[in-house]
Amino acid sequence: MAGNNGDGLRFFQVKISNKQAQHLPGSVINDYFSKVEMIAGLGPVDTIPRCIARVEFDDPKKLEENDKLKDSFQIENILLKGQNFAYVMVKTPGTIQMMIAKEDECWAVPPTFLSKEGGFFMTIQGTSKGLKYARDSLVSLIPEKIEMRISKTISADWIAAPKLPERRHVVMRTAVEMGYYDTPRKCTQKDVAELLGIQQGTVAEHLQYAEGVIVNSWAKQISLS
Repeated sequence: MAGNNGDGLRFFQVKISNKQAQHLPGSVINDYFSKVEMIAGLGPVDTIPRCIARVEFDDPKKLEENDKLKDSFQIENILLKGQNFAYVMVKTPGTIQMMIAKEDECWAVPPTFLSKEGGFFMTIQGTSKGLKYARDSLVSLIPEKIEMRISKTISADWIAAPKLPERRHVVMRTAVEMGYYDTPRKCTQKDVAELLGIQQGTVAEHLQYAEGVIVNSWAKQISLS
């Protein structure tokens, strides 16, 4: 179920509808946030996975009044808060996240997100053994047919993605050529920013937008297939 990226590690992606996941503790997240997106993984605490995530919401109070999220999305720290979004450090003791964390040879990576409209989309990286474990575990957890696909690196998917605005196209192309999407990465967002003479935050924004276009394009394609 995966595509080799050249160093023995592989990727596969899975898309689960909100209806298919309604029996899982993480389904309550949609009651608080319209979208949750993994930005970066962090080391686990007491075997519980942790990450930095971006959350979107209509009511800022949801960030504070979140007792029902204790079994799936424990906010440890609010890193940055905007009018309708925030970057947070969280523990993710949900069923799927804990299941993946039990296997040392696979782990979640971006793009991974949950939304009210699109459901749960997860990218998992690992060895052949690790990804087989992840796939078999997901199939046993969700009896209904779920969408999985062979995944190349983002750089390969980007080639077939819808046309990006010129400036974002340049940033994405530069990041790909510099090896930002290689495993392990050969450069940082700061390196890309310095080469292009722009702010690192601008690079992050452009790459996030481009990655979103790629994921949404793929999601639309498989929904029609």
